[in-house]
Amino acid sequence: MMKLIITLISVFLLGFLIVNDTWTITIIGFGYELTTSVFLFIIAIIALIYVMSLLRKPFGWISGYQNWCRTRKQNQKEAYLTLALQTILDRSSKNINVLMKQRKTIFPQKSNEALIIEALFKPTPYVFEQLIHREGMEIIGIRGLLSEAQKNGDLNEAARLLQKAEQKAPEETWIQESLWTLQTLQSDWGEALNTLDKLKKRGIVDKKTYMTRKACLLLKLGQAKEAFRLDPENPAAAIAYARQTPEKAINILSDSWEKTPCWETYLLFRDTIQSEKPAKRMKLTEKLVRKNKENRLSFMALAQTAMDAHMWGAAKEYMTSYLNAYPITPQTATMMAMIEREGWHHEEGAKAWEEKATTADEISGWGCDICNHSTNEWDARCPNCNAFGSIRFK
Repeated sequence: MMKLIITLISVFLLGFLIVNDTWTITIIGFGYELTTSVFLFIIAIIALIYVMSLLRKPFGWISGYQNWCRTRKQNQKEAYLTLALQTILDRSSKNINVLMKQRKTIFPQKSNEALIIEALFKPTPYVFEQLIHREGMEIIGIRGLLSEAQKNGDLNEAARLLQKAEQKAPEETWIQESLWTLQTLQSDWGEALNTLDKLKKRGIVDKKTYMTRKACLLLKLGQAKEAFRLDPENPAAAIAYARQTPEKAINILSDSWEKTPCWETYLLFRDTIQSEKPAKRMKLTEKLVRKNKENRLSFMALAQTAMDAHMWGAAKEYMTSYLNAYPITPQTATMMAMIEREGWHHEEGAKAWEEKATTADEISGWGCDICNHSTNEWDARCPNCNAFGSIRFK
């Protein structure tokens, strides 16, 4: 600051200098005229600089106070941000009111920082609307409004916001992921497939996730053969493929059972071989389960095939093997009741098993890998948490 003052004074004085041939200087200004030698003028300038440097000490407290204010403000901001971070890490709401109150004293009320803090701890559509109109904050505002639209189930508004976001920042990862999610919610399977391919090319989804999701989309599009090729561990794909190609159904279902035994797979297999003689049906079922012989569903499949053929002794033997290794379920208790009644005419024994069927715990079949929600049938999306491709046979 002192250097600036000296420079300005020097420029001001030089503007009024006239140097003549006798090496005298005439200073003219404000209605006055002063004539002196160059030598005296230089001495005066040196003296002026010296005096001004001396004056810096008495007034140095001003700059010291300014530095103190800046340091205090910086410390306040650091303490505020530390508390904000701690609140987020603790997932606590107890400090939010304190943060919102301090925000008004640390950041100007309409500043970008103040809006970001409010969006972080007390997000509202109004705050995100404000951010949309701030330079450099548009995408944050759009994302906040998109989250609100998704929460409210407003798919049309979500689509509008995503279109706007894609125009402004087409390379943002979350935009493509949100677009894919929206397309699946709208059952727009073809577009979802195109977006999924883009996500894979950009490395946003890994290979396993990509194949699982694509198989689900292809199933929804009716392309069961390709879906089964991509995800052979999903019985739903095998069942759909077997229904489309009955002549290959036995082989398809056998391949699927080898990877993931599923009761629906057996039921379709059972229908497929229904025209065969009882002994042949028994052999085909034994062949079906041979690579998963100790699986609980293998015992049940063999028992059911034996019951269909009225081979009650074999049926009871298979069910006894099941009960020695696995807990009773309503289905297995009901099967045992039928074996006792139809095969051995033991009414009391049948009623005892029927009683057990009412108290036994059901073993879940299809379930979500994300939220563990159980469901009676496969679907591309979990009905509980909306996760896509997460429903598997347990």
